[in-house]
Amino acid sequence: MTGECGGCGLRFEREQGYWVGAMTLNTAVVVAFFLVAFGLGVALTWPDVPWGWVLGLTVGLNLVVPVLFYPVSKTLWIALDLSFRRATGDG
Repeated sequence: MTGECGGCGLRFEREQGYWVGAMTLNTAVVVAFFLVAFGLGVALTWPDVPWGWVLGLTVGLNLVVPVLFYPVSKTLWIALDLSFRRATGDG
């Protein structure tokens, strides 16, 4: 990721630890995704739940989803931040 926007000069890395909120957002989405996928897997196969397949699939998704969603979480985090404070070129 570049350090600042080429169009407006907005610095993306405002201070050390700025992206902790994006990581928290990413973690919350991954946990929610896991719970929904696990719940659907159990509900759709009840009463003979193939636990190995359900757990294997959901754990596999937990390895892929955070990597794919992290850029989106950073975008959402900076959008949330910009909605609360004005964008300036100096950070």
